[in-house]
Amino acid sequence: MKNKLISIVVNCYNGERYLSQTLQSLLNQKYKNFEVIFIDNCSTDKSASIFKKIKDKRFKYFKTKKKIKLYDSRNLALKKTKGNFIAFLDVDDWWDKNFLSSRKKFFSSNKEYGFSYCNCYHYYENTNKFKTFYKKKLPYGFILSDLLKNYVVKISTTILKREIIKSVKFNSSYNIIGDYDLIIKISKQFKGMAFQKKLANIRIHKNNFTHNNRKMFYLEYKNWINSQNFKNQSFSENKSLLLQKLEYLRIIHLLFDKKRFNLIIDIIKFPSFLLKLKLLIIYFLPIFILKSKYRYF
Repeated sequence: MKNKLISIVVNCYNGERYLSQTLQSLLNQKYKNFEVIFIDNCSTDKSASIFKKIKDKRFKYFKTKKKIKLYDSRNLALKKTKGNFIAFLDVDDWWDKNFLSSRKKFFSSNKEYGFSYCNCYHYYENTNKFKTFYKKKLPYGFILSDLLKNYVVKISTTILKREIIKSVKFNSSYNIIGDYDLIIKISKQFKGMAFQKKLANIRIHKNNFTHNNRKMFYLEYKNWINSQNFKNQSFSENKSLLLQKLEYLRIIHLLFDKKRFNLIIDIIKFPSFLLKLKLLIIYFLPIFILKSKYRYF
């Protein structure tokens, strides 16, 4: 039986610093039946020339007419795909050579399974160190409740079935949490297949959009929670945890923005002891140390 075609979406805006490593990890894949859908979101650096150096018909270049939001760019890329399955690789991340070949069980799975994901390493650029992202066993099957408690799916570790992604698009009103929103929506209806091996590398660096836009992250997450149906059993059971995460994001963004005395009261009231301790440490750190040492917090 011929291997299924995998469409790999790479959305890029000024990714020249890391792009060669990202693309080389695709060329190194043992699983060969794939196409790369590269969306150049009006980059002003050398991203286009780096990509076009690859003389491989599987690598397909598209450029937007103007710079658009990330999730509009992702949705545009989906329209260009032809694969039976869709994978995503962020321009600053890279895969192990066995990333695609490890998913053959998922490629032949029944209709209950909508997506698969694996464990990964976090690569901290400032210290040049790799750390295992998740040290426990990743959840498998109907995992909506698990993900609401502890979201462990990275978009660069994910492969989805084409028929699923055709009906469930990225919400383009988001700038940060669109990946989270998509996987949660899929998890309401379909099982997730987890692969425990660490086959992707997620780069943590000073230009990570999420870490540099903490207020946006908080506001998007607040909007997301307010739009959810808490009559759903999984959402109802995890409502307090979701609201706790929202409060954590609120305090974090305020700590990194401008420390206020009344925040200490909010921190003391925080229900999780470990997170309370972490927030207190951040609160009492001088701002210049906070913004350098805890840039990746």
